[in-house]
Amino acid sequence: MASAIRAPGCAAALALAMAAPLHAQEEDAVPAADAMVALAAQVPPQSWYPEGYYDVRVAAEAQVAEAPRSKAAFVGSCSGGDGLCYDPFDPLPQRINPGESDPAVRRYGNIALDISRLRQELALTGYAAAAYAAALADYERKLVEVPAGDRAAATDAQITAGRAFAASVEASRKRQAPNLPRILDYDESAAMAQMVVVRSSGPSALAYPAGRKMSRDAKLLLRTGDQVELLDTGQIRTLRGPGTVRAGDTASAMVAMASPSGMARVGAVRGGSGGGRPAGIVFETSPPSGEVLLVSAFAFRICQRKIPDPWNRFACQWNEMETGVAKPLSGRFVYQVKWPDGTVRKGTREIAPAESGQVTFKKVGS
Repeated sequence: MASAIRAPGCAAALALAMAAPLHAQEEDAVPAADAMVALAAQVPPQSWYPEGYYDVRVAAEAQVAEAPRSKAAFVGSCSGGDGLCYDPFDPLPQRINPGESDPAVRRYGNIALDISRLRQELALTGYAAAAYAAALADYERKLVEVPAGDRAAATDAQITAGRAFAASVEASRKRQAPNLPRILDYDESAAMAQMVVVRSSGPSALAYPAGRKMSRDAKLLLRTGDQVELLDTGQIRTLRGPGTVRAGDTASAMVAMASPSGMARVGAVRGGSGGGRPAGIVFETSPPSGEVLLVSAFAFRICQRKIPDPWNRFACQWNEMETGVAKPLSGRFVYQVKWPDGTVRKGTREIAPAESGQVTFKKVGS
């Protein structure tokens, strides 16, 4: 039987935690341009990089560095009891916002996010660049060279190149650093992903983090107020407490079809439900009359590399959001809110797929 990762003290595979918060959170930290300069030095451009890709690659490095998975989320005890294992294949990968306007971001954004995550996680796990750099570059090149729009070729390249990448890094580990966590191969990782936690809430939320893989026979001990959403063969199963529930027990679960955007690993911002409002996020300002401008965090980072003033609403294609009107949004965004007296508030926001609620930007000092 294929070896897999177990989280300590449970029968599931590795607990792959979602780095972003599960509850309402306002983040006023603005992405720093100097951090991108430092990251760019760690990922120099390659001669085979297609036009426009390098800016996307550096922006992805910054995005992953801002919301990383902790080491405990992707390294765990091997199921065979033979030490630690690292699962390089994220079941809930970070994804670009569906509405990105930059063609290079749409074409290469998800690839760059995956490569950046792998590089940072391998470094955090203790791997020297010499052990993985060549294999990672080969994996990256095979992915970016797939013809645009050819989904079948992209899937085939991801599987084939993913197997080669994992095998190459594992071979390097055995030669250079056998004490480091073993690399799971593509098929081992895929075999583990029978069911994946999409999101959870309630008293036991920390025990069932988003991204955690588990078998259908795994038992969940849920308390009053607990709710766990599991992805299973294209469907979302919602389990609620109290009680002990088997993950694959369809009789005790509410079932819904999973949307493609629901697979992305993003944070959540939850405001009031706003009874009677259409589904989506409603922006308000306090006091009223504030102008709300929004741009995806990914696009903002690319602007930081290309434009002297990324807060220029016209140079960076900022979107003006009408207040009081529900908008279906998901992903990580940078915002600026301007009031008539010249006061400006800036920061970042995480919005989860299918979230509804109200986000109110308050004037600084009010």
